Amino acid sequence: MASTDLTQERMAENQSRFREANERIEATAYNTQLLGPVPFICECPNAECMEIVRLELDEYEAARENPRRFFVAPGHAGLSVAAGAAVIVDEKAGYTLVDKIGVAGEIAEARYDDDPY
Repeated sequence: MASTDLTQERMAENQSRFREANERIEATAYNTQLLGPVPFICECPNAECMEIVRLELDEYEAARENPRRFFVAPGHAGLSVAAGAAVIVDEKAGYTLVDKIGVAGEIAEARYDDDPY
């Protein structure tokens, strides 16, 4: 496996872990009938990132319709894009939507299919 593929793989794995945590946050928000924007964890590939991204539940669900799509805090898409692991698909107030591509996209999609949430 090429070095670029390994980098993309690590990025996809990190982002998928954040997505799994956010799925639990979403379930809690529904169960507690939380109103207004929900505080989710930024889904950038930086394993140390703990930036909060506030989304309405319908915005969160719209992002989840595509298994390769992730939301990140403003300015957090650069690492994935520079590595060739993602492309920016939209910039919203308070967050950026990215789609994983290549090896990273394949891994994200496979992890999404395995997600129990």
